[in-house]
Amino acid sequence: MLRRSICLAILASTLTAALAAAQQPVVRTGDPIKRGLKLSDFPRTIKVADNVYTYEDFHAGDEKFTTTNMFVVTDGGVLVADGQGSVPETKGLVDAIAKVTSKPIVYVVIASDHGDHTAGNAAFPAGVHYIIHPTSKAILDRAANGWKAPADAELVSDKKTLTLGTEEIQILFLGRAHTGGDLSVYLPHRKILFLSETYLNRVFPAMRSAYPSEWLKALDRAEAMNA
Repeated sequence: MLRRSICLAILASTLTAALAAAQQPVVRTGDPIKRGLKLSDFPRTIKVADNVYTYEDFHAGDEKFTTTNMFVVTDGGVLVADGQGSVPETKGLVDAIAKVTSKPIVYVVIASDHGDHTAGNAAFPAGVHYIIHPTSKAILDRAANGWKAPADAELVSDKKTLTLGTEEIQILFLGRAHTGGDLSVYLPHRKILFLSETYLNRVFPAMRSAYPSEWLKALDRAEAMNA
């Protein structure tokens, strides 16, 4: 009986702790400082899986948020999804990749055409192959200032599958969402899906260039992939 009572007491204590943890308020903000991080935590590189990494840098101003990129290291080179918002910030991404691998950057996917993802693209090495949605390329071409996709950038309006080294990589257009030309990068053998600004973590979605109803459908398609 004593052992049973002790076990029940432990179970009750565990359940109480779990319920308390579940009831902790989620901080609904894109400001990483309010989520308990520090300025000194950025920029940061996080290993997601073997040879798959994210890179995240902090942007301070009236609106505080981070921009996240993904890069995939293969025997055939590196694919990068998105850049940062300035040449020095994107150079930080390029330098972080160089700390992980000596392989060259071969592909850069423009997943979001917004400035905090493209304005620093001049820092990428010459000769990289850009992949972009036609809508995003048209938007960047019309911009008075800022980076413009090169004329030989590859346009993807639906799906492109490429093999880099031994890694199969799918470039997907799941539908108009945050920008109208949002691309996602999917690694099917790892079931890793990089959504860029199609998914905004703890940030109420900005609608200045968005397609709200279609955005929801794009998220439904992403969820259905069970990544």
